[in-house]
Amino acid sequence: MDYERAELQGRALRDLLIVHQLVATRLSRALHPTPLSLTSVSVLSFLRRVPQGASVSQIADAMEVNQPAVSKTLKTLDELGALSTERDPGDARRLVVRMTDRGHALLGDAEMAMHPAATAIFRDHDSAALTRLVTELEALAATIAATPPAAEG
Repeated sequence: MDYERAELQGRALRDLLIVHQLVATRLSRALHPTPLSLTSVSVLSFLRRVPQGASVSQIADAMEVNQPAVSKTLKTLDELGALSTERDPGDARRLVVRMTDRGHALLGDAEMAMHPAATAIFRDHDSAALTRLVTELEALAATIAATPPAAEG
């Protein structure tokens, strides 16, 4: 890798870290009127994409966190009535987690609570710029998801 590429990657990572911190802080503040944390919103957003349900290990793998962390978040969401769980008929040791109607409603409320912050964050981006940003972020997310963590070291 040449020096210019390494410098550019470093700059991109620094900028991503700063943006991540700023966005997470603002969205977390916006969620205060709701019973959900940013982590809970992330889990519910994942479950919305998998209506057939997912196991705890699948959720942990998708979010690249350990199972105890996911289990803690799932416990909170279960107490809110946001989830249903049932044993997998093919493997009784495996729980299948699904989002309930209450979970969809809570996620919708959280998205509405975050909307003003998102509007402020993207105020200087017209639709074309926002579309380009979303396209680049989706491509980056796909690359990260396809890269085994061992290969990152």
